[in-house]
Amino acid sequence: MLRLLRLALALLTVFPLAPKEASLEDFPRSTAFFPLVGYLLGLPLALLALLPLPEGLLAALLLALLLGLTGFLHLDGLLDAADALLGARPREERLRILKDPHLGPFAFGVGGVYLLLLWQGLALALDPLFLLLLPGFGRFACLPFLRRYPLLGPGMAALIRGGPLLLPSLLALPFFLLFPLPALLGLLAAYGVARLALARLGGLNGDILGAMIALGELAALLGYALWRHLGG
Repeated sequence: MLRLLRLALALLTVFPLAPKEASLEDFPRSTAFFPLVGYLLGLPLALLALLPLPEGLLAALLLALLLGLTGFLHLDGLLDAADALLGARPREERLRILKDPHLGPFAFGVGGVYLLLLWQGLALALDPLFLLLLPGFGRFACLPFLRRYPLLGPGMAALIRGGPLLLPSLLALPFFLLFPLPALLGLLAAYGVARLALARLGGLNGDILGAMIALGELAALLGYALWRHLGG
């Protein structure tokens, strides 16, 4: 179990904790611990939210911490996916763009809007419990669709596909029970990315999974801000 958790941490964070004895079978099995890795990411966010700092500064620090701890992995996937999925192009050109490490105009536009909305959402969601659970939900949101939709070829998505769904579902359950509207919006965002990738590319890959995590997390965050506003 510890070996799988270390592998999940290595896959989803900046920390080089992958065990040397990990086998190919361990990669899909490690997805069972993706929500737990998210909770470990959420712990410093929750603690940081307790500091008596101005909301704007605190949100900026939370944003930097969340992106830094993940090594900007999911943001990178979002930027690559934006260039490949948006605009009017044939499928072959979209697939070529998806593999191109250079950023195009859609990446800059989507990335700028994403960071702005993420900062604003964090400024409106300085609830330590929500911030603790949000990253765990975000890393669960892509897993049901990873099992369902075809893949574009070998790569990270193919490496982790086929893992168990029951344990990560149970680990993510607290977020669904405590924050049902944000959870629903987050799943809808992840589903929308998956459907768009299926229609325009023919399947999913690691970049698309990163975009699903990033936008699923953002949609849940904005949903929470909306929930608090309506509740107030």
